[in-house]
Amino acid sequence: MDFSKIRVLLTDGGARQTLTILHGLKELGCHVTVLCFSKNNVCYVSNLPDKKILNEHAAGSNKGFEDFLLSIITTGEYDVLLPVAEMTTNKVTLHEDEYRQYVRLACASRQAYIQAFNKQNTFEHAMNIGIPCPATRREGQDVEDYLNSVDFPVIIKPRSGLGSVGFHKFEKREDFWPYIKEHNIDLDQYVLQKFIQYDKYLGTILFVDQKGNVCMSYADEVLRWFPIDAGTACLIRSIDNPELIENSARLLKAMNWQGVAALSFMIDKTDNTPKLQEINGRIPASIKLSWQCGFNVAKLLIEMAYDQDVEQYPANTKFGQLTRHFQADFLWFFKSPKRFKTEPNWFSWKNTEDVVYWKGDLKPWFAYTFAKMLGYQDGIKKRRH
Repeated sequence: MDFSKIRVLLTDGGARQTLTILHGLKELGCHVTVLCFSKNNVCYVSNLPDKKILNEHAAGSNKGFEDFLLSIITTGEYDVLLPVAEMTTNKVTLHEDEYRQYVRLACASRQAYIQAFNKQNTFEHAMNIGIPCPATRREGQDVEDYLNSVDFPVIIKPRSGLGSVGFHKFEKREDFWPYIKEHNIDLDQYVLQKFIQYDKYLGTILFVDQKGNVCMSYADEVLRWFPIDAGTACLIRSIDNPELIENSARLLKAMNWQGVAALSFMIDKTDNTPKLQEINGRIPASIKLSWQCGFNVAKLLIEMAYDQDVEQYPANTKFGQLTRHFQADFLWFFKSPKRFKTEPNWFSWKNTEDVVYWKGDLKPWFAYTFAKMLGYQDGIKKRRH
């Protein structure tokens, strides 16, 4: 297909992963307009977009986002709408029937997306087909029956939600019911699980087309994150783990998934088994690692949006590629007691690319760094449990 004739409206101009999608679209030759809500957004200062729309309502978290977006796509100036971040993708899929009257959507369908958005549904599918996951209360299971079947600590987290908001860990049973009653929590709206003592975070990124074909896949390992207890991944490395990819593919096919999916696993210290943590049905912040492995995710999204045969990339063989979130990693260095003992060495940049740094397009890196400095305290508060 002739990508040069396709006019793409790209959302989330302030998100670091949008830069990777933007580079992928421009490599194809697409005409790209990016929605930005601040002059400091990484895509607003980038030299790649053909057009930039600056408006406060362009943020997916803004209550006026849907109406603003509709006013843009009804102009007839765009062929494809490509949402990037989680909140934006949620809103776009929520209105997919209306939006599809004017543009093609380069994202998962609502039916597929909402399955991953509901964490309980994800774990139900995983348990039904034998994907290892933490001991989880089943749908409709009596809470006391579940608590009698597991050892503490246990955790609760909202079935549908963003980030770690609503997460709580219970070290002992005596604390469970008093907390639930004090905060008036409806446990049927939460996932109740055994807390996993973990050594490592692993992940997979897959792309499943409209025919159920896995067109792209790779596995990765999170080497550092900040805040140190639970936060943003600082350093991610591509790894060779075909079993993890196979399990991920089985789960996504069981859910009739379409599009990009990012699956997270924790290595349980008790049995050294990777156990499912969650599925994110949006383009992850670490998607630049796909670029380093030779995959153009933007191409796959556009081909699927046009219901074309989606290119099927061969299995990844580029192991040991690293994607670094330097701003978070810089803070990790000052906070971690392992700063001089980490592997790879913190000062090494071998086989490593920064998530925001692109040669020939330097302004986004400086704008992003400045924005992170200003928002540091708010970011830390969001991740405290």
